[in-house]
Amino acid sequence: MKIYRRLLLFLAILCGFSVSLILLPKQSYFVVGHNSDVMRPYVAALVDNLNKSSSLTKLKDDECAHIAIYSLNWVADDTVPTLSKDEKKCAILWLGSQQNLLDDDLTQYHSVWASTPLLQSFLKSLHIPSIYVPIFALNEPFSSKKSSLFFAIIGQQPDVKKLLEQMNLPFKQYDITADIINIQRDLPSFRAIFVNSTRFTPSSIDIHPIFLEAAQNEIPIFAPWLWPQEDTINLFNDRISFYSDISDLDTLLHNFLHDDNKFTERSQSAAKLVEREFTLQRNLKRILAQNSNIDALTQFSSPAHNTATINIPTAVGHYTAGDYALAKDLEAYLVRDLTSVDLTFYNSLYRYPSEINILFRGFLPPADYDLQASYNILYLAYAQFVQNDSQELLPAFDDYLSALQQSAQRVDAFVVASQKLSDTLNARGTKTYYIPQFTNTSRFYSDFDEKLKSDVLFVGVNAFYRTAVPALLQRGVKVDVYGPNWPQGVAKADYADNQILRKYYSSAKIVLNDTREGMKQFGFISNRIFDATACGTLVISDYMPEIEQIYGDSVPMYHNDDELYELVQYFLTHDEERIEKAQRAQKITLQNFTADMAAEKFLNIINLLKNK
Repeated sequence: MKIYRRLLLFLAILCGFSVSLILLPKQSYFVVGHNSDVMRPYVAALVDNLNKSSSLTKLKDDECAHIAIYSLNWVADDTVPTLSKDEKKCAILWLGSQQNLLDDDLTQYHSVWASTPLLQSFLKSLHIPSIYVPIFALNEPFSSKKSSLFFAIIGQQPDVKKLLEQMNLPFKQYDITADIINIQRDLPSFRAIFVNSTRFTPSSIDIHPIFLEAAQNEIPIFAPWLWPQEDTINLFNDRISFYSDISDLDTLLHNFLHDDNKFTERSQSAAKLVEREFTLQRNLKRILAQNSNIDALTQFSSPAHNTATINIPTAVGHYTAGDYALAKDLEAYLVRDLTSVDLTFYNSLYRYPSEINILFRGFLPPADYDLQASYNILYLAYAQFVQNDSQELLPAFDDYLSALQQSAQRVDAFVVASQKLSDTLNARGTKTYYIPQFTNTSRFYSDFDEKLKSDVLFVGVNAFYRTAVPALLQRGVKVDVYGPNWPQGVAKADYADNQILRKYYSSAKIVLNDTREGMKQFGFISNRIFDATACGTLVISDYMPEIEQIYGDSVPMYHNDDELYELVQYFLTHDEERIEKAQRAQKITLQNFTADMAAEKFLNIINLLKNK
């Protein structure tokens, strides 16, 4: 009987011990190493979700009981405790881009995570494999925004503060380093954010996650335009509203208050970018993929089917540049048939993933990191050459053809906006497609504005090759000029808003066109011809046989300053003939040179490439 009781007691103890084992917390495989206060929540979120992942077994290393994740190089006080060689084998180092010295041998760690493509590229040059794991938006998007809205100034920006005070607009000012809790608390109330930098720290190129959270909630971001070669503003490209000075911001803010659609478009595009690339879930997919062979400059995720980028030779934030407008017009029509189309800038550190990459260029050759898509199309939209104060330094025709042929060999399809070059290259055995520059008929159409009416109009930057305006001014003809770099008193304004450029063209009797020598020599017609004629206005241009071949006498042309003066005087006094020619030219443009036609031609090329 005693033996029986002892056996029952032993079984009870054993069962209790088994239950206690079941109730004990399970040891996590990934654990949070020593991290700074700033980075600890992000490391903890990654650790928690990695341990919950159904793919956890794929990540386990039999030599490691657990793997600790340490962050370093994010902020100045980041430190990693001294680890033995064996401990490093079971540790992950998540590196930010703070410019601290890294004395450690990074090859001893289990793996390294790089926070930016540029850092990953640097590590690759040191033969250190890494996984791209950027900072991410830690919080979920708001379920709803508060009704009481105000502007947020983040950083010391006295001019912005003064402007908001003058306009009697409610605002609050924050310090990104000291007020982060208050910023996160107030974020749902922000109408827009004014920021002088989006960096995580002044010496890094990581974006501060607060701006990712703002972007994912479609809060517009305004920033001063600087040459952002090493700034996180590159990340957002044209998803941020840039201003060059306080006067420019004044105009921008007035447009924003009047609910300009482009601000909504930019904010929605920024939100999609964060959702696609800068979330916890996206990083988990990157880590689980364990792909350390991705070229850093190819971008973030694997490109989806039927996605495209248009990379333009324009700096981030330069909305007024002609390349930007032309690319946006093409984007508007391509996106009807493709899954997505992203605009990228040549000076941006970031490239969005795409199956198709269309390089808008005027110069040659393309850089290697420009050619990372499955299908790369080089579109030579115009000819651009080195120039000094008085002339372009043009190559010989045959030398230029040889350079074009070399560039054509590096891409999947080569397209030029010159019929002359296309015909010549095809005759030489280099397959070349011809797609001329074009106009967007949803932006350029007859739209007269009494306030903008003029006899003779020129819109463009002043340079040594601008001869039409000086020639007419010297002969006493009044010309309404809009553009930068003109002598004082010549231009009415530094620029004409491209969004309403049709009003300027439509309200003029004559629009002047003059062409750089390189464009003329190699047969490129400026899209100013197509935009202005689409508005039903007479264009008078310097002579190009390519224009004559297309438009006949509906675009009058001159060979010298005297002929220009005579043409202007004649058509200012012969209204019926001027209108008749303008109408004929408009019909030719609308039948042959529109953005939807150009998009269709690009789509035909894309389909040919895919069906090879």
